[in-house]
Amino acid sequence: MELAPRRTDRYAAGRMSSTSRFKRPKKPRRARILTHEKLEEWLATREHPMPGVSMIDGYLAALVVSPQFIPPEDWLRPIVGDGIAWAPVGSIEEAVRNTIFQRYTQIGATLSGGPKRYAPIYMRTDAGDVLLEDFANGFYLGMRLSIDDWKPHISNPEIGYPLTAILGHCTTMMPEDQRKSALRGQAGEILAQSWKVVPELVEMLHVRIGGARNVEIR
Repeated sequence: MELAPRRTDRYAAGRMSSTSRFKRPKKPRRARILTHEKLEEWLATREHPMPGVSMIDGYLAALVVSPQFIPPEDWLRPIVGDGIAWAPVGSIEEAVRNTIFQRYTQIGATLSGGPKRYAPIYMRTDAGDVLLEDFANGFYLGMRLSIDDWKPHISNPEIGYPLTAILGHCTTMMPEDQRKSALRGQAGEILAQSWKVVPELVEMLHVRIGGARNVEIR
């Protein structure tokens, strides 16, 4: 005479069946982010010249404080090209893109009242001297994406004059001989120290210009 299986046996069988049917979902893939040093090294190894970290940083700062919001799909390609803008998942180019987006978000969050003060990324000599040209060239390139919207602000002395602390270092706005001739004497001495006021200047531009857009930077 056979005995009916115990209820505990049926329960155990049912439990095993359910665990084999329902699997734990995979954790979302974490975006790969490069350090600024690794990003600079990678950019420097490209066959075609690419902007360095400081130039990209100036570019992003101009976008955040711009009077006109520019979507990422419109500003990424002009600074790094299609190869990074459309990089496949898992590639080093995707990591470069993630790093740039992270810095863009970081600048926006900081200028919008983050816990830390805005700090630009400058190039420096081996002796520690600040070189503002790359940052300034990137900033001007970012301005050019919406230059018509910038013009009324540039003509305002309360904004235009302080803005020369950045644009006075730009080597792409005018021929270099004209730029240097305009910066002789005291003007050149003042501009040599202007990197110190760039954080406050960018914060002021965000309040006076970018903040008026009332657009959340994500």
